[in-house]
Amino acid sequence: MKRAISIGITALLAGLACASAANAASARYDARTVIVKYADRASSSQRSLAGRLAGLGETLGSIRGVGAQVVRVARDPAAVAARLNRSKAVAYAEPNYIARATGIPNDPRFGELYGLDNNGRAGGTADADIDAPEGWTALFGASAFPSTGGAKIGIVDTGARAGHEDLAGKVVNCAGVRSFGIDVLGLLNLPLLADPTIVDGRCGDDNGHGTHVAGIAAARANNGRGVAGVAFNSPLAICKALDRLGAGAVAGIANCIGYLAATGAKVISMSLGTAVDSTTLRAAISAASSGALIVAAAGNGGNAVANYPASYAEVVSVAATDRLDQRAPFSTFNDDVEVAAPGVNILSTWNDGGYKVISGTSMATPHAAAVAAIIAGRYPSQTPAFWRAKLVAGVDDVTAPGRDPQTGFGRVNLLQAATE
Repeated sequence: MKRAISIGITALLAGLACASAANAASARYDARTVIVKYADRASSSQRSLAGRLAGLGETLGSIRGVGAQVVRVARDPAAVAARLNRSKAVAYAEPNYIARATGIPNDPRFGELYGLDNNGRAGGTADADIDAPEGWTALFGASAFPSTGGAKIGIVDTGARAGHEDLAGKVVNCAGVRSFGIDVLGLLNLPLLADPTIVDGRCGDDNGHGTHVAGIAAARANNGRGVAGVAFNSPLAICKALDRLGAGAVAGIANCIGYLAATGAKVISMSLGTAVDSTTLRAAISAASSGALIVAAAGNGGNAVANYPASYAEVVSVAATDRLDQRAPFSTFNDDVEVAAPGVNILSTWNDGGYKVISGTSMATPHAAAVAAIIAGRYPSQTPAFWRAKLVAGVDDVTAPGRDPQTGFGRVNLLQAATE
């Protein structure tokens, strides 16, 4: 399973007012809600009967573009979903599964960004990077660092600190789920008031992960501060679907995908993952992929287990490499991996207003997503399929010749992908 870097988890209680954080860590789905989509031809009375027999409670929200509802339940959601799926009035029902949050301009810390420009110092391999300066020079000139004009990047994560010195003015769309539930002693979330409805203005980052991802993708360049993002001229659309512990239910994630697609995001970056193949998540991905290229983390399991949404056919799955151009030991490897990008010891923006180094396929994903955004910016009238083809063709094949489970077609290369 590809598990994007996870700082913690949401605790969802099945009936007890108090539970241990250790128990919460194993939660696979929200203990008080299910997602249900009724059959198109089912009458209101048939729907009502199916819901009543299964023990459905009040409807809490709906899934944008999917037609499913999030409904409260009083018993095990898996059992309720199984009962609903036996009814001809129901197209599908499933638990509300949990996904987890699986970094040369004058920016003073640019020299630390080996993923963009690796000179071989600190034990690295020279040119084990995405050739960012070379690509920028070919596209913009040797000294031009435009702050606008790029394709919009949508990010589903823990939010972003929009006022960070390296992100100021970058966030043009900001939203998030209405509520993750009631916080209990800073440890757990009771789902009693959880609401997946997307609300404008609710994208503040109380974790840091989302701000880090946003900085990798599009931090301002040549502003004399901090770092530089790969697609520094791209605006950002941020949707907070993960809570302060780095976890969120697929209902909110699916709604965020629909929200970002509606804002006109050309690339949607998702540094998160779940081991469960969710029908709701798959439907949201399918709906959004007609206008946006979706890029997701392959996962941090260090194994070949599938991770979603990265394993869906519409999604570019991204593995992580280190400064030696080798697959990171934690990076998931399987046939779904399409490309790789730097993901070990990546410096980027943080929600305390400063900068931080962390690792994960979560960090590799915005590198690849940003390269895709630069491609989309150069070819704005083309389709996500075209941008994807350019992304995977413009790589450095750093492992076995051709596509392989370790790094897919290869480690992304901005110069090749955007100019050839």
